[in-house]
Amino acid sequence: MQSQDILNEKSLEIILNFKPSDKYDKSAVNEILKLKGNIKKIITLLSRQEQEVLDLRYFQNLSCEKIAQCINKSKDEVEKILIAGTKNIKEKLKQGDLVFEKIQKVIELPKIKQETKEPQKEQKQIKQTPAQKQAEIKRQPSFFAFIFSLAFYVILFAGSYFIIQKYFLHNLPALNQLFLNSRDFALETGSGKSAGGKNKAIRISGSSSLFVLARRWENSFHIDYPKYHIDLISSDSDKGINSLIEGRIDIANSSRPITFLDRKRASEHGLELAENRVALDALIIIVNKKNPVDEISLDALEKIFSNEIKNWKEVSLNSFEKPLTPVIREKGSGTNEFVINRVLQGDSFSSSIISKNLNNELIRYVAEHEGAISFTNSTNYPWKNQDIKYLKVKNYDNSPAVSPFEEQKLNKDAIRYGDYPLAHYLYLITQADAPKNVQNFILWVLSKEGQKIVAYSGLIPVYNE
Repeated sequence: MQSQDILNEKSLEIILNFKPSDKYDKSAVNEILKLKGNIKKIITLLSRQEQEVLDLRYFQNLSCEKIAQCINKSKDEVEKILIAGTKNIKEKLKQGDLVFEKIQKVIELPKIKQETKEPQKEQKQIKQTPAQKQAEIKRQPSFFAFIFSLAFYVILFAGSYFIIQKYFLHNLPALNQLFLNSRDFALETGSGKSAGGKNKAIRISGSSSLFVLARRWENSFHIDYPKYHIDLISSDSDKGINSLIEGRIDIANSSRPITFLDRKRASEHGLELAENRVALDALIIIVNKKNPVDEISLDALEKIFSNEIKNWKEVSLNSFEKPLTPVIREKGSGTNEFVINRVLQGDSFSSSIISKNLNNELIRYVAEHEGAISFTNSTNYPWKNQDIKYLKVKNYDNSPAVSPFEEQKLNKDAIRYGDYPLAHYLYLITQADAPKNVQNFILWVLSKEGQKIVAYSGLIPVYNE
């Protein structure tokens, strides 16, 4: 990056991570919070790619190298997307008469004037010359200088930690993992404010399928309801629901509905659960690009993931003779649960099937192995990956196969009306007697504003307008 690009990105990072303090003038604090809200709102209007990279950079605090790994791009491409996103934010701020230079001015927050009384003999003011006044101004440290000093020491610490971890103490966690672990620890130990606490924090965790959508909801909801704050982390559906039952969070993101075992566990804790359908999605069956098969039936999928058939020649007459290698997500994934219930009719996966912890690992495996087959949610489908393709799905061998996509968008009618066999809902699960702020968030998600964000995120709103 050029030095000006680094400065612009750092300024944006300072604004988005700004926390109010009594040390600074109230009007200046209000100004920077207003600018922060405007920037968050603008981010939701950028391209999906820019949103994804900006979210990973500024809200999940990942480095450009880590972002490149997450989205299967080079570091240079990630930096270009960051620069483009920053420029687009500047342009949209200008359109709203909020020129980007205002960021630099707001960063230099004036201190609150001290009202301490001086002794009577010192109240007489001494007249200063212009040169003395200028020298006095130069001696006063600005907030901007403080932030850059702080940034210098943070970068120094991060660099030192990285070198120590990489070359000397390999058992230390990576820096970004250290940050994520501290957030998880706060939620696990309940050290975060409760939903009914003074800061009205709404704690959300669960399925990675809903994480990006939930982040967009968070940004827009905070603008409409600034008195509410949202703490959001990504895990999986099982962990989210378990945390909800144990009182560590207020809302569980889930790619599966509540099960009998969930209700039983909740009952043992004296709770009743409520599930809220918030979006429609589709499970996408993915294979290696070299695989000649273009469609598959539910019956064939059942035999594959129960390990009844071992070779692609048993799936289709025109398929190639390669060993079948099914790949699934880790235990606890709501997507796995959907496949178990919809495809395997309630039976478990074969114990010999390969599992991967992350969607990116799963996709990479399929791209590297010609006989591999797996599944992912539509929002995680890798359109830029030239070594992957999706299959059309049919209910029976002699029924018509239906595509989940139409020109890189979900096949809306086929999914809404059930023609695509692997359509499913995404859920926000709460306690039945959830606090008022949680109820307000759910109502907002199901409102026209919240469902617009569902559509913008590439999913299908629950209500057909």
